[in-house]
Amino acid sequence: MSDVKFASWSVAESPITIEYSLIVIEEIRYAVAEGFQRLSRGGIEVGGILYGTRDGRTVRVLAVRPIACEHARGPAFLLSDKDRVGLNQQLAADASDPHLEGLTSVGWFLSHTRSEITLSDSDLELYSIFFPAPWQVTMVVRPGRGGSMRAGFFVREADGTVKNERSYLEFNFPDRLAGLLDRVSGPRPERVPGERRTAAMARPEVYPGSTTMGAAAAARREMETMPELAAPSFGQPRFVPAGPPKKRWPWLAGWALLVIVAVVFGLRYWMMKPVNEPISLGVVEGNGQLRVEWNHASRAVTAAVRGTLVINDGRDTQTFALSPRDLTAGNFTYERKTGDVEVRMSVEDAEGSKVQEASRFVGQAPVKVDLNEVSELRKKRAELEAEVEMLKTTNGRQEEKIQQLQRTLQIMQSRLGK
Repeated sequence: MSDVKFASWSVAESPITIEYSLIVIEEIRYAVAEGFQRLSRGGIEVGGILYGTRDGRTVRVLAVRPIACEHARGPAFLLSDKDRVGLNQQLAADASDPHLEGLTSVGWFLSHTRSEITLSDSDLELYSIFFPAPWQVTMVVRPGRGGSMRAGFFVREADGTVKNERSYLEFNFPDRLAGLLDRVSGPRPERVPGERRTAAMARPEVYPGSTTMGAAAAARREMETMPELAAPSFGQPRFVPAGPPKKRWPWLAGWALLVIVAVVFGLRYWMMKPVNEPISLGVVEGNGQLRVEWNHASRAVTAAVRGTLVINDGRDTQTFALSPRDLTAGNFTYERKTGDVEVRMSVEDAEGSKVQEASRFVGQAPVKVDLNEVSELRKKRAELEAEVEMLKTTNGRQEEKIQQLQRTLQIMQSRLGK
């Protein structure tokens, strides 16, 4: 690792300085480029875990591991429930990986092939769930034409917020560092005519913290630098009589071609289907009231023409129809009756495509109030209010009588004075 070169990302606005190995940059470049070439329009997006060390405000990136994504929701890097379980298992398994000894997860990276260097709502969700430490970072890579790539880091502020509109500093990936993993090779031995020779394939050297992607790139360089082998000699050729001509089936090749074309177009249609953002359905409880909330700016919500909210409150089930205006509000208040409430929301667009999400509240049952006792209290309150009004009226009359007596007394005193 002593010969590994590093670059630094540091800006005055950022509370964290990031140093990253150029070997890791090469591995990220290879993974992003490979995904970018998978489809003709935009490719597929990829991601990985960044491993390294931390010293105060400085984070050093030394290794990378790819994150598995089945792309069940399209070419974007959106993790399914299965992918999230796998990521949790990967983080736990990497802790015991001898190649990552002394390293910790310092963040993650992902590629954006159809958007700029920003963090979407789904990116922020993954960032907060799987990389919640204040010093863990996110790196967004944007591939371009001719193999060029731009990137930017996103960090958490002192108050825990993330400025997701753009990175404080974007930078271009450096030129490919082919000499970074070069090997010292000796002089090529002389070739002896007619001699059959074999050469053992050198095993590429794996640097601590490098990934299988880096090992594959090193192996390709090794194969390019291997000495050219002499053609084997097998003596005089022998002529073997030709066998019976094989039957050719042109129609079989035609059918195979049609099947391949159908599969390609079907896969392309499936991969290019628009990706719906999550509704982000959730519930918040307060004083027996459940506030059902969702992302009113989600593409699925803004494009919906109708919606349905099904609430299972214990054994009681209620269904509420939601208009586009109700969906725009982004919340719905419900008075719960039990301590187990499941909320299921479904939205449907003009083409009939549906998106569903569910959320659940489990807690203590609300305090039950005796209706008879409430009725008695209300009755007593009404009686007390009536008594207060009566006393106010009586006091008003007494005050008028006192004022009249005071005026009479003043008249009598004035007459006696004369």
